[in-house]
Amino acid sequence: MRILSHYFAARFLGLFATVFAAAFLVLATVELVLNFDDLSRFGSASAMSLNSGGVLAIGRSLGIRLASYYMADVIPIVSFLAVFITIAWAGRAMELIGVQAGGIRLIRITAPILAASLILSFATAILHETVILRSQQISAGHEDQKHRQPDFGREAFWYHRGHTVTKITMADASTRTLQGVAIFERGAQGTITRVIRASIVVIELDGSWQLRDASIWTFDPTDPRTDPEFEKRASLTLDLDAMGGDALLHADPEVLPIAALARYLDANPDITPSSLRRLRARFHERLAAPWLVVFFAWLALPFALRVDERGHFGPPAAAGLAALSAFFLFRSAGSSLAQQEWIPVGLTPWLAISLVCLGATVALWRQRS
Repeated sequence: MRILSHYFAARFLGLFATVFAAAFLVLATVELVLNFDDLSRFGSASAMSLNSGGVLAIGRSLGIRLASYYMADVIPIVSFLAVFITIAWAGRAMELIGVQAGGIRLIRITAPILAASLILSFATAILHETVILRSQQISAGHEDQKHRQPDFGREAFWYHRGHTVTKITMADASTRTLQGVAIFERGAQGTITRVIRASIVVIELDGSWQLRDASIWTFDPTDPRTDPEFEKRASLTLDLDAMGGDALLHADPEVLPIAALARYLDANPDITPSSLRRLRARFHERLAAPWLVVFFAWLALPFALRVDERGHFGPPAAAGLAALSAFFLFRSAGSSLAQQEWIPVGLTPWLAISLVCLGATVALWRQRS
């Protein structure tokens, strides 16, 4: 019995690795064909050359792109396909009939497969917070050798370059705006000479910062006991292109580690409602994503068990793909509705998983009866 359980679990894991490698080989080929120029520019200015450095730069860029754009969705789909092929193959080869004829319940076969998929879910959770997250940070512009990178703190992120330290609560690259900005300018001796606070800052294409309704405190560095000069509702333009202002546009809290993102949301309840909904939705999506590996494995079972010794893979496979398409369509529609405040933020990922689990359970129960 134990040997039989290990046999099917090992087959599932082997197929998982094979399908995963094949999927990424296909995606890598498509990316190289369609986005070779982008990969070259992203990796290195000299990546177009055929020397080893250029090839390595393109390979690194390709790996980052595959991990950041595809890996989170590919892993659960691979889990579905691996379970489907494992069980359908056994059905076509009449292995399932032989097992049942020997008085062994199917649960003894499917349970080890589901246990293996659960282990893969935990491994995927670690992968999300390491490889995938790091790739998303680099892809979003967090790794730039020309500028120091933003440092995310508990309540905001900080950027230090030269004599200027900048604190920002939120960045929106689409509108080129920063929210909750505090700029600390230091003198030659390291003392604060000016503090500027503004609720909204617009970064122009030339790198200049446009501040409206700013509050400015100017300090006398030679006499710290002197009261600072204060100016309220000031408008000014700062030329901060030299300090890499555009780098701050990519400092999105969405790519924080999930624990830090939770602390960020707790510490910043006053950010704009649309940004708050987006970040909360992303938080729940990231929490739910690793569990899709085991739930997609569960979803594959009723479709795979419909394949018998006649070997008709087509209808069950088409039905399974339709179920996967319906899941992703439901998740996308739910995210849009949540952003429009029609449904609670964070509900969609967990509701989608619940529907997957319920649907697969009902289908298995109907097949058994």
